[in-house]
Amino acid sequence: MNEPDEDQIQEIRKRIGSGLTWSAGIVAALIAMDRSGLSLLTMPAFWYRSRSLHLLICISFFAVGIILLRHQTSTSSVTETASGKPNRKQPLFDSVRFFSKANCRLCDEAMDLLEEYSCWLPEIEFVNIADRPLLEEQHGEWVPVVEIDGQIRFRGRIDRVLLQRLIDGRRQGRGADHSEQGHVS
Repeated sequence: MNEPDEDQIQEIRKRIGSGLTWSAGIVAALIAMDRSGLSLLTMPAFWYRSRSLHLLICISFFAVGIILLRHQTSTSSVTETASGKPNRKQPLFDSVRFFSKANCRLCDEAMDLLEEYSCWLPEIEFVNIADRPLLEEQHGEWVPVVEIDGQIRFRGRIDRVLLQRLIDGRRQGRGADHSEQGHVS
């Protein structure tokens, strides 16, 4: 029997997470009707015997559902280690260069964002432009500058949405490459 691929696992997580959050909403509505005295529905006897558990069940469904929905990794090149942290199998890009300078708040913000997406990126090459006059002249007013696979993609602030689109586009391109070669992603 074939093991499900990462996209199938993500779809299962999405469906279970959605189902649990919807169930939490339904249980919350039933609790509200029960506690307010509205008797639109006749509930089974166990409902009235277990009133103390209703809120716990509702919160549990909601919490687990949200955890499953937020745990979308959106790439098949990432697996999890036993500790639950992403483990890089193969980055989606060949190179990432990060041009910055000292005491740069935008550089710090950009680095934090790149760290969030580190499971899709190769090891980042850090370049301090203050040490290189030519780079200081090229990028001095624009730091941070992020170059991915030899092409400058971001100057100044990194846009999270554009970075995600770049990653998603590369994922789709890689999936097409594998399917054309007869490989299963």
